[in-house]
Amino acid sequence: MRIVLLTNDNFFSYTVLEDFLKQRKDDIKLIVFSSALVGKKSLFASVAWLLRETGFRHTAFKLLVYGVFKLMRVACNLLPFFPNHYSTFIWAKRQKMPFVISPLLNSEDVVERIRKLEPDLIVSVSMNQIAKKEILEMPTHRCINVHCAPLPRYGGMSPYVWALANNESHSAATIHYMDEGLDSGDIIVQEGVKVMKNESAFSLFYRCCLQAAELLQRVVRDIEANRATSYAQDMDNKSYFSWPTKDCITNLRLNGYSLARSSDFLFALFKRKPRINCTLSSYRGE
Repeated sequence: MRIVLLTNDNFFSYTVLEDFLKQRKDDIKLIVFSSALVGKKSLFASVAWLLRETGFRHTAFKLLVYGVFKLMRVACNLLPFFPNHYSTFIWAKRQKMPFVISPLLNSEDVVERIRKLEPDLIVSVSMNQIAKKEILEMPTHRCINVHCAPLPRYGGMSPYVWALANNESHSAATIHYMDEGLDSGDIIVQEGVKVMKNESAFSLFYRCCLQAAELLQRVVRDIEANRATSYAQDMDNKSYFSWPTKDCITNLRLNGYSLARSSDFLFALFKRKPRINCTLSSYRGE
């Protein structure tokens, strides 16, 4: 099977992909990395936009996560013996895997590079750009996306933050087919992830990613064997969220949650896996 990956290289996307990359190394023909922090903006413009739209606390959270794992990626890059648990990009370099870094996923150059590979499957994990119809129609087994939320609810950005702000009892890991909408394609599999007492946005997202990592391998095996099934989302229950607002972060804190704790980084840096606490398999968010 010829697989193309679309991703925005970060710790969470690598958490989803780490085992998949190792097991599917011979099948992965190209990795496309988005180089923009927010959509097509530069790093400086992204930070300015985040500060203005989401407030100081959320911007500081995003920068802290970015900074901590950027340092780990630098260490991995400078020290070949340093274990990599943080970056798909570092993995690709070490494995001499073909990759493209681009701020424009749908540019003519990137589209043509993918087309020449004649992919059987395209896998999107934490890609912050929307794939257009030209890419979506390329693979014989379609395109799939990993979304850490109980679709059809919580489509869009940062669902783990919004879930805590709205005092939800669970989130989820979902893998669905991609269409021209936003997180609106048919669901292949979904498993709920319980929100824990004293949860943080970091820890909830991390646990959802760990669950998604298991689901991704199962789904790709099923697709390869032509036994994958799916069901349409109930659009009457669809909800969509954009970047967290200042009020969102205030509500999250009033509900007794936080964006991140020091223990979250210790778990992540030392590769300690917290309990996932799944609820229902193929959970429909009803």
